[in-house]
Amino acid sequence: MMSISRTLGLLLASVSVSCAVRPSAPATVPVAPAFGKARGNPNPKTWFSTPRQSEVVAVEAGVAGDRVAALVDVPLASCAIFIARGTGSIEDLDLAAYGEDGAVLGLDEGPDKTPALLVCPPHPTRVYASARIAAGHGLVALGVERVDPKDAERAADEYHARHRKGEADARLSAFPGLAERLAEHRAQLGGKWQDVRRVALPLDARIPTRLSATIEENRCLNALVLPTEELSHLEFSAFDASGQLVGRALALGRDRSLVVCSASAAGISLELRPHGGRGLAVVVLSQSEPGTATQFDDAVHVDLFPTGTLDEVREKNAARLQGLGYPNAKVVKTGVLPLGKLDSASFELPKGCARLDVLAAAPVRGVAARLWSADDSLIAESEGRASPVIFACSSQAARVRLDSESLVTPGAYSVEVRAETDAPAPLTAYPLAASRLLDHLLARGFIRSAAEAGKIVHHALSPDHLEHEDFIVPLDRCVDFTLAVGSGATGAEVRIVDRDSGAELNRARGTHTVNAEVCAVDHAGGTINARAELRVAAGHGDALSAMQSSTPAR
Repeated sequence: MMSISRTLGLLLASVSVSCAVRPSAPATVPVAPAFGKARGNPNPKTWFSTPRQSEVVAVEAGVAGDRVAALVDVPLASCAIFIARGTGSIEDLDLAAYGEDGAVLGLDEGPDKTPALLVCPPHPTRVYASARIAAGHGLVALGVERVDPKDAERAADEYHARHRKGEADARLSAFPGLAERLAEHRAQLGGKWQDVRRVALPLDARIPTRLSATIEENRCLNALVLPTEELSHLEFSAFDASGQLVGRALALGRDRSLVVCSASAAGISLELRPHGGRGLAVVVLSQSEPGTATQFDDAVHVDLFPTGTLDEVREKNAARLQGLGYPNAKVVKTGVLPLGKLDSASFELPKGCARLDVLAAAPVRGVAARLWSADDSLIAESEGRASPVIFACSSQAARVRLDSESLVTPGAYSVEVRAETDAPAPLTAYPLAASRLLDHLLARGFIRSAAEAGKIVHHALSPDHLEHEDFIVPLDRCVDFTLAVGSGATGAEVRIVDRDSGAELNRARGTHTVNAEVCAVDHAGGTINARAELRVAAGHGDALSAMQSSTPAR
């Protein structure tokens, strides 16, 4: 059997041969194996009039679904060819290149093991390249060749490089009437809009596709998504820098639309995932013109950060929670949230579960909060949220202390406590796991209160034993399985399999919380008999799980 070091050496040599411009190797040097050869077996000496440097930027071993990635510097005036190669046991490789702002610079998702991309100006100075193992297992190397623009087309022809000049326009041309549809949509929104980006993205039900975007100060960003007919039940969400769900898109027939506004410059992440099919979707990002960010009501847009005074924020929050059936709040703290210094509040928590709203006024941008019991045990925490919501559960009334801190700018804040009625009983026995579970469900938009969490199941988890939980996914329905661990354990893992066939349906990992979704949409067998396999990567601890069922929009 070939040693790992020799295999790695040959793999690196193969990438260098296929993407470097250098003299022919002496006859005594081992010939690179077939997996390293580029399509057409190009001769580098025939590509360019002058030699250029190449490099291997990443090498990793992996299985189907794993990625090899690197951040590569590319001079503004230069083109670059990104190349991925794998060992013989790699059956299919995909390759993608992104700008640091999330803009898609190139995609090669063809059914082969020798993907290549050509990226030419204009492009950012740093490009994020990622190779994904679509099928098989083994070593994967990622290489880059910087190319003079006048020689780029000839070099790309040798590699059959994808996503070259004109391909993006060809993808967008698959959507006739795009200009008319966009004009109609902007007329419905009102206000004035400027184009930011238009991109056609390949979507697959097996994995979410993410796109980064930036909102300028006192502006709004609109994302309009138009999918092809091959895609069904498209889910489109926006998340802030901390990973908290900002909002889910409105369904406009098959299209999706979302408007996010911000009082200061901020980045967001857009996540797209169809529940059925594989195909293209055009994403059109538009920015409101200066001075028009206040022309959209709450039914149309969401605010990324607080925009009003503390009284206005409290009034708006109270009206929303009263509509959900919450009682009046008990205010346990009002003051100024300092920057880089903790501000503490001690108070009595009622028996059962309670919701704590840490409400901040403008210009506060991010708040960290931790809730401690009388014996200094962590009960709940929230990092980097604009206005954190903390769920605290206990089997009896108890004295607690809340430590809060502003992460960006100081400002006025208030802490309000509301009792959670009809919260599931298992939550009170495992406070930290309960708070993490409810926080995750709320942040992902699965619940609006603890009472909506549904059935809660307790699990004692460890690294060397699998816990199981069986469930059924009805036809044309989706089930989200969420797991949260308490103290003493980290690395929550959920693997969902089909009990009938044994096939893996989904797998997910997280530090303390994780969720995995399974849908019986366009499923050949109709209803799915599923089993969740649960464990932690390190430690031993209690964990709580919950499931939410939904019908995805068409």
